[in-house]
Amino acid sequence: MELPYAQKEAILEHLNIWSKVHKSGINWVKPDNLHLTLLFIGDTRSGDIPDLKEELFKAVVNTPCFRMKCLGFELFPAKEPRLLWVKLEAEDDGVFRFAKQLNRLVRDFDYIPDAKALKLHITAARIKSPQPAWLEEEFLKAALPQDFGCYDTVTFYQSILKPDGPVYVPLEQFSMIKKQG
Repeated sequence: MELPYAQKEAILEHLNIWSKVHKSGINWVKPDNLHLTLLFIGDTRSGDIPDLKEELFKAVVNTPCFRMKCLGFELFPAKEPRLLWVKLEAEDDGVFRFAKQLNRLVRDFDYIPDAKALKLHITAARIKSPQPAWLEEEFLKAALPQDFGCYDTVTFYQSILKPDGPVYVPLEQFSMIKKQG
């Protein structure tokens, strides 16, 4: 899912500063690659792509957007972290129900969805080597706006893994119903 503009800009403010100063052992996510992953399918048969897009459209078209807020930056796992991400909180359980619907959808195509429970987060960096404690504290203390944003765009991506990080190619985007509030 694509981030609401205000949330993305707030996250990018921190990432722009940190990525200029802290380069050793950290691969920063490119601004265009910031997103919320609802489902990772893995290797996909190219012949299934048109039908997957059609089924995804059907799932999205009448679904209201998901309202979520940023809780702050978090290191994962807590001991010897490998990721820096922004933790999100949903206003209700709609995003979790939608993710389960997507899991059923891909099972109908004989794909096995990831068994891990959905963790609402936006990956900001991949940590390749241990970082000093003061830097980890800086990440954890960084403030983000606590306003709920409307996540209203679902993107079907192709992910191409490369040594300097993944490249995400949007195959199709779908708009959800926008809610006021």
